[in-house]
Amino acid sequence: MKTIRIPARSMYYGTPVALVCTENSDGSDNLTPMSSSWSLRDFLVLGLGSASQAMENLRHRPRLTVNLPSAEMWESIERIAAFTGKNPVPDHKAGQFSYCRDKFEVAGLTRLTSTEGGPSRVAECPIQIEAVVNTMTDVSDDPEGFSVIIAKAIVLHAAVGIINETSGQIDPAKWDPLVFSYRTYHGLGPELGCMARSVRS
Repeated sequence: MKTIRIPARSMYYGTPVALVCTENSDGSDNLTPMSSSWSLRDFLVLGLGSASQAMENLRHRPRLTVNLPSAEMWESIERIAAFTGKNPVPDHKAGQFSYCRDKFEVAGLTRLTSTEGGPSRVAECPIQIEAVVNTMTDVSDDPEGFSVIIAKAIVLHAAVGIINETSGQIDPAKWDPLVFSYRTYHGLGPELGCMARSVRS
């Protein structure tokens, strides 16, 4: 197989999209779309911008929900892709992002109360994970740097329609996650749409 070298700045090589909900200082929800995550048993590893509102919230209030949308929800995620919960908008995001106080409303999504007292869950997401931060590591203190969060899952909620009736576990044949791959949205099939913000920039 012949290969060529290409820049490695944005290696979004294909991981599930997540909607991370954290709690603002006034008790309201902040909803953050992201695609840099993976799981290891009952731990989640998340990559978030160090200067993001989500990270600011987690440094003070370490509970979060990680909500996994199905492929058909890609347009809801795209509606909030160019918004930030930071007010005022940081200099490094100015021009590409706008402030949004209620991303649930803009995305057309519904809040669902968490069972363990953390931030809201996203009712439309077939998988909702209530979690608490275990460790946080800042990879860089640059405004565009990233932090790695390891969070322990406390409760996992799954839609009845994606459960295998025999095993009681999530059935991969019934679960169609939304995947973000090189700035395009996919299910477990052909491309569903393209991230508009990446086209504009």
